[in-house]
Amino acid sequence: MPFEYKNRYYRITKPEDFNLFQTLTFHPEHRHYILWTLPLEIAYYFVLPGFVLVALKLGRFWWVMFIPLYAWVIHGGLYTIRDNFHRQPLSKHLPTFVAGSMAAAIFVKLEAWVKSTGFKFGTLHIVGLRVVETALIAVYLSVVFRGLFFNWLGVPLPRPTRYSMPFTSVNLSLLFVVEMIQPSSVSLIFEWAGLRYLGKISFSVYVLHVFVVFTPPIQEQTNYYDKMFAVFGLVVLLATASYYLIEYPSQLLVQRLASRFAEQAAWEHQRIPNEGDTDSGELDAARSSVDLLVNHNKPW
Repeated sequence: MPFEYKNRYYRITKPEDFNLFQTLTFHPEHRHYILWTLPLEIAYYFVLPGFVLVALKLGRFWWVMFIPLYAWVIHGGLYTIRDNFHRQPLSKHLPTFVAGSMAAAIFVKLEAWVKSTGFKFGTLHIVGLRVVETALIAVYLSVVFRGLFFNWLGVPLPRPTRYSMPFTSVNLSLLFVVEMIQPSSVSLIFEWAGLRYLGKISFSVYVLHVFVVFTPPIQEQTNYYDKMFAVFGLVVLLATASYYLIEYPSQLLVQRLASRFAEQAAWEHQRIPNEGDTDSGELDAARSSVDLLVNHNKPW
C-alpha cells in the first residue's frame, strides 16, 4: 500500500512508522487506527480465568467481590479519559471488560437460582424490572448524546474539550441482563432482521469502514445528514461484498476442514482397537503353536 493511503486510512505520519511484521504481531507502537482493539481482547483472556476462579472460590458469597469491582468500574468510567484510543493499554479498558464479565456472571447465577427455586415473576417484579430497564436506557442515551435527561433535569454535562469515549459499559451490560431474564419489546427490536444482518457483517464493517470514512469525497461532504447516509450505505455495501466474497467462504472452508478432521479422528479411533484385536489374535495363535510344539516333544 502506498504511503499516501497508509497516511489517509491508518493515520501513519511517517513511512518508517509502519512495520508490517510488528503490526501483525500487535506491537504496542504499531496498532494503527482500528488495529488496537484485538490485542486488548486477547490480553483480557489472560485476566478472565482469575476473575472466574475467585468467583468460584467464594461460592454462595460470589456477590461480595462485585461490590468493590462495580465501585472501581464506575469510578474509572467517571474519572478516566479515553481519548487517544489507538495508543491505549488494557488498563484503560479493563473496567469495560470486567463490567461485561460481571453481567454475565450475574445472569448465570440468577438463572440458576430461578430454576432451582421455581421462582415465578409476578406483576410487581416485572414492573420493577421495567422501571430499572427504562432508567438504564435513559442514562445510556443521555451519556452517549451528552444531554437529554441531564439537560432536562437541570444538570447539564460540561462541554467536551476533546473527543473521549463515553462510559456506557455498566448501563449496557445490565440492560442485557434484564432483557435475558425477562425479555421485552427491547429484545424484539434487537431481533429485527435489519439489525441481525448488521450483526452478521459487523466484523467486515469494523475492518473496512475506514476506507469509506476517510475517502476524500466523503470527508468533503458539508451536510451532516448527506455524509451520514453516504457513509452508512457505502459501508454496508462494502461490508456485504467482503462478507460474501471472503468471510462467508472462509467460514465454509473452516467448517469443511473441521468436518474432515473429525472424520479423520474418528477413523483413527476405530483403527487402533482393530489393530489391537489383530495383534491379540496373532499373539494367541503364536501361543497355541508353542504349546503344540512343547506337547509334541514331551516323552509320553
